[in-house]
Amino acid sequence: MDRVTEWFGFRRVTFTVAGKEGWITEPKVPQSGRPWVWRASFPDFHAEIDRALLAAGWHTAYLETGEMLGCDAALDLWDAFYDEVTKNRGLGARPALEAVSRGGLYAYRYAARHPERIAALYADTPVLDLKSWPGGKGKGVGAPQVWKVAFERYGFKSDAEALAYNQNPLDLLPVIAKAKIPLRHVVSLNDRVVPADENTREAQRRLKKLGVTMDVVTIQEGTAESQGHHFPLVGIPESAEFFKRHTMGKSYHTLRRGLKAFGPKATVAFLGGSITFSPNGWRTQVESWLTQRFPQTQFTFIRAGISSLGSVPHAFRLESDVLGQGKPDLLFVEAAVNDPTNFTTPERMVRGLEGVVRHVRTVAPECDIVHLHFAMPEHLADWKSGKTPLAVAQHEKVAERYGNPSLDLTREVSERIAAGEFSWEKDFKDLHPSPFGHQLYANSITRLLDSALATPRPTKPHPLPKPVDRHSYSAGRYVLPNAATQLEGFALDPSWQPTDGKGTRDGFVKVPALVATTPKSRFTLTFTGNTVGLMIAAGPDTGVVECVIDGKPRPPLDTYTPWSGGLHLPWAVILADDLSSGEHTLTLTLSEKRNPKATGTALRVVYFLVS
Repeated sequence: MDRVTEWFGFRRVTFTVAGKEGWITEPKVPQSGRPWVWRASFPDFHAEIDRALLAAGWHTAYLETGEMLGCDAALDLWDAFYDEVTKNRGLGARPALEAVSRGGLYAYRYAARHPERIAALYADTPVLDLKSWPGGKGKGVGAPQVWKVAFERYGFKSDAEALAYNQNPLDLLPVIAKAKIPLRHVVSLNDRVVPADENTREAQRRLKKLGVTMDVVTIQEGTAESQGHHFPLVGIPESAEFFKRHTMGKSYHTLRRGLKAFGPKATVAFLGGSITFSPNGWRTQVESWLTQRFPQTQFTFIRAGISSLGSVPHAFRLESDVLGQGKPDLLFVEAAVNDPTNFTTPERMVRGLEGVVRHVRTVAPECDIVHLHFAMPEHLADWKSGKTPLAVAQHEKVAERYGNPSLDLTREVSERIAAGEFSWEKDFKDLHPSPFGHQLYANSITRLLDSALATPRPTKPHPLPKPVDRHSYSAGRYVLPNAATQLEGFALDPSWQPTDGKGTRDGFVKVPALVATTPKSRFTLTFTGNTVGLMIAAGPDTGVVECVIDGKPRPPLDTYTPWSGGLHLPWAVILADDLSSGEHTLTLTLSEKRNPKATGTALRVVYFLVS
């Protein structure tokens, strides 16, 4: 019967396999494919890497095989454990091995027995030759009592037979090299228990002859009381990244041109809607990950998440909300949920997002941009029926044209729900994700970052290709409401706020607004560009507007939204985006007509949108 305990806040399930006790420690939100790390020995020693991996969605596992020293009988037990955790307990087919000290005997010998099963191998002061330890036949102190155990486990009859044994990890390196199993060791140079020169350094020399490179991190001195064998662990983030890079399972990101490395200072901006705004969500977790993963970098974060806003308003508020705060080195942008929710047309999905990209690259040519596609029930239904969600398809056109990395979380959530890993109703609960959903988003975003930054792109300006749509809002900007002239019925309220008790959004209340409530109210705006629109607070009494541009009437536009009944919603209204570049004159009039659900014919302009 399984026994459930807790380990550093993570659920650990202990069970018996072939008479031996083993366990799996579970992350709170598993990564896709359920990747895992198999500890070979001393499971609680130097466990900092395991804890980092669990936090990122990896499982860890261990089988207690005691003093078996990696003999064939121990490997038979490992076979039984592997079958149990992969076939019956759902872990991925290709774990990484993690070995400490004598665990090197288990890990390397098992990797040589089943090279096709092993994704990577990490070792901390590993034993790679029984002659070195416990034999003590080199410069190490050896362990005479354990040397006797080795005779029992391996069936040696004499020292001569033990010294002639040719199935030590060092002897099996050709199998490891042929399988191209990635290797990383951490060793102490004054280790007298497992001397590096007889184990890791010797492996490094042999692998070099086989054309294989081993990543070795060296510590000058281990502690005196351990005879150099133990030390404070270094390179924890890099070792965790090593595991993640090689055991990633299925990824849902496309790296394209990739990302440049961070310098001593870096500005990271987050542009999105309410999912990005969430103060304890994925954004906060990614910020924390960046500061821990790159401690040498001083980060500045620009938090530009505003509820309800999609790609079109992003393009016009970019200058004030992001670029006005500093030039970003990395920009995360998301709009796949709000674009269809806001009834954005397919053309404007491209024009808005491409406007963001081209505007950023004009001001900050070296800035990397990551496109995030968050999930909603409609997206999941599309994937289930074999269709790419419209917003995702449109946004991917922009990502592809500019070589930007993108992460399709809509597809990840859809496929993993279909595979029975979790459910929308019980785990995500809403398009505003539960903590589970935010953690899943953060896990996948940091996987993308790990992959892209493993081999950073050169630090140089991005090219600016021909646009996907020549009408993109690449010069988008806010124009203050006091730019309007010839006011009839409109007045500038220096700090508008509703009097009906309905909800508002930060940044769109207690701010200047051009306000009118009666039909036939009008104003004139002269602007330079090829696009004009309004950023309004669309409340319960929002009306219909009639526009004339350069003397030519435009179709009336209803500014009442499905959410206006209970909220003065920030709402982007494009009046025209097909004009010739140059100076134009807009005359806007409030219509006598109104939406049947609206309680009035009002308009409250917080900004004009011009590009």
